[in-house]
Amino acid sequence: MNSNSSINKSNLNLLAVVALGLTTIYTAILATQLMSTKHKVDYLYYKEHFQKK
Repeated sequence: MNSNSSINKSNLNLLAVVALGLTTIYTAILATQLMSTKHKVDYLYYKEHFQKK
């Protein structure tokens, strides 16, 4: 029974590490997408703002 407990703890630790890694990657992808969208919006705003004159 003791070996099953250590295997379960090992699997839980592995699952936690994988979940943390996937969350980090997902957050990085979302941040990249957000910054890309921000740059596009800034470009369109300044293009519109300065071409009106």
